[in-house]
Amino acid sequence: MKNKGLYIISAALMVILGVSDALRGIFTPLFTSVFGFDMSQVGVIVSASYLGNLICLLFGGMILDKIGRKKAMAFFIIALALAELLLLLGSNYAILVFGFFLALGISTLLNTTINLISDSFSATRSLMLLNALFFLQGIGTSGSQLILSRYSSSITVWNGVLIAMAVLLIPLAILVMRMKEEKREDKAEGRTITDSTGKMQTGMIALIALTLGLYLIAEHGITNYIIMYGTSYLQISAAEAGLALSLYSAGLMIGRLVLGTVVDRIGAEKMIFLSLVIATLVAIATFATSVLTLLFIVGLAISIVYPTTVSLVRKHAPISLGARATTIAVSAASILDVIFNAVFGKAIDSFGYGRTMPVLCIALAASALLMILVIPKGKRQQ
Repeated sequence: MKNKGLYIISAALMVILGVSDALRGIFTPLFTSVFGFDMSQVGVIVSASYLGNLICLLFGGMILDKIGRKKAMAFFIIALALAELLLLLGSNYAILVFGFFLALGISTLLNTTINLISDSFSATRSLMLLNALFFLQGIGTSGSQLILSRYSSSITVWNGVLIAMAVLLIPLAILVMRMKEEKREDKAEGRTITDSTGKMQTGMIALIALTLGLYLIAEHGITNYIIMYGTSYLQISAAEAGLALSLYSAGLMIGRLVLGTVVDRIGAEKMIFLSLVIATLVAIATFATSVLTLLFIVGLAISIVYPTTVSLVRKHAPISLGARATTIAVSAASILDVIFNAVFGKAIDSFGYGRTMPVLCIALAASALLMILVIPKGKRQQ
């Protein structure tokens, strides 16, 4: 492995990002019972965080390309620390909304930045190492949910967690700044990367963004609606539906650690395609049989799809515009996801869960079909 120090910093950062991303859900009881906000106001916080993702990604890509990844990464880490400290004033509703706008947006931007620098970790195992980092982010999210949920109404714990994260982030930013800037090679993992004078392959990047957007629709659709699907449509207990969601999340985490080891050998595009096909078939079986425990296999199958698909974008852009192309592609995919979720909720009200939830299978299938077009022609026959 190359750049072990940077990888260790990235690993610590991903755990912190996992904790930060989980705070909005964990401390909702604090916002309602102590701060006195209603659920419609909490909904605005969720919407603001999505908007933060889009805006931070769009502007962050330009910053990455202009000042370099090392300086940009350190700047983003400091900005996240300041956003966490801003949330200490969260009893003021406007500050809480703006704080989550920044915190979630910068978190997604840092997540994407780590994806962009993953080629510097290894010439042959970068995708395996990248997926291991996303596994650690899952540990941060699930671990914080497990530990902090019992203190979900405590303002003392809320303040303590925010301060602790800010204190941990500042040394990471300093360590990043002290590291030497790595020059990116023209080839990584045997893949040709367009040089700085090459043309932006806009059509291919748009195709990858659409593939990613359809995948996000399915992944987030299961996460957001499976408990209501189980309790309202299948008439099972909340505990049973919650178990299914936990198994799905466990599959995502385990898969990133296990399947990540074979991505580099099989090839990114082929691995994504195979993962989406398996996930589609098992998702269809899940909704056809109403056996929600099968979602563990769905989670396992799709575990490597997000980080690996994002990593594909920079293969089709000049090095000087790689970060901007990646952040724009992720933003476009997120917009598609947000629009779909707004329509999906209304579709559930109109047609019911039984007819609407299988649409998620269609999204997975469409994503798999589009990925065929992303696979290099020479590899499709192998």
